[in-house]
Amino acid sequence: MYKDYLEGCYKGLKRKSIESETLTNERESYFCKEQSKMPIFPKEQCVMNAWSDFQLESDRLNRNGESIRAYNTIAKDNTHLKLGIGGTPTNWKTSLIVAWIYIHLSVIFLLISMPLLAWLLGNEKLSFDLIKICFLVWLISKLVSIFLRKSRLFKKLKLQTFFNRTSGNIEVPSSDGKELIGLKYDEFNAHYRVVHNPNSGFPFRGFTLLHYKKDELFDYTGPTYIYDVFCELELIENFMDTTKPLADIPQFEYYREFDKTTAEFDKANGRPKYFWYRVERKFAKQMNKEALKLSKEFDNDEQLDNLLMGKPIKKLNPPEIFKFPWKYAENIKPESEIKFGKTAWQKFTSFLMIDL
Repeated sequence: MYKDYLEGCYKGLKRKSIESETLTNERESYFCKEQSKMPIFPKEQCVMNAWSDFQLESDRLNRNGESIRAYNTIAKDNTHLKLGIGGTPTNWKTSLIVAWIYIHLSVIFLLISMPLLAWLLGNEKLSFDLIKICFLVWLISKLVSIFLRKSRLFKKLKLQTFFNRTSGNIEVPSSDGKELIGLKYDEFNAHYRVVHNPNSGFPFRGFTLLHYKKDELFDYTGPTYIYDVFCELELIENFMDTTKPLADIPQFEYYREFDKTTAEFDKANGRPKYFWYRVERKFAKQMNKEALKLSKEFDNDEQLDNLLMGKPIKKLNPPEIFKFPWKYAENIKPESEIKFGKTAWQKFTSFLMIDL
């Protein structure tokens, strides 16, 4: 039955109907049982665009030098091109770290806001007491994060999912976070995922990459609109499809020269090397505006209904700027002028945060 499921539903050889209950009886996880009943995203590309709001953040990371660590990692061993993505926590250790990060951010907020409020209300003694308490909590959290980052114990934890373009595997953290379980990407279905958002009332949408048989998964939620979910999913599909060049986005810049298909495409089309390191920052914002225009051609409500009912999704035809962005960019500085580095404010804010 699983063979029929894999060949019929996933690979798209036949779009025949198979009862969900038949497929879920052998699953151990209640979440996986329920998630496997959800609609499956089509394998063919629909929005044909991997540009999301996160690309502006990726552009910033490229410019301040934080992405150079990833670049150097690939340069040392370019036999495995891995895209690391943090989805919804899949084990208690990841959940604990995520909770810790949010608590640390809350302490920073309180360190600034509470003493200031007390001072404005005229209670200077309380203001100084609050500064000392919040500073002490922040300092302990910061020192613990430094210790963990340098300890062998933390280095052994596997808390992030990796998409390996070279091997074609998804490397998923085990339930105890001590190892990565490698499974073929072609054995995963992208099931629709929706989570209630109590703050705004609008749901968070996403997908669960769920193995067709085993209870191994990558869970992603966050966007409100289904268009953005398609963009994120197609970004992953593009990274894992070695027959096509990588999408020309800031997030993939440091992979391009190490991937044979992409390097050949760039050479054949005269793409400037390290384009996203050399182009002006405002060009990334221009690309973001173009992506917003494209998203308006995608009726989110209608296409979500189509997905839930198993109907075809409208396919978009992105403008050429997404395939050949360098042809539309101005003031591409020489390669010799590439500089990386954080501003004083970026260095200060990085110091305040915990870095795991």
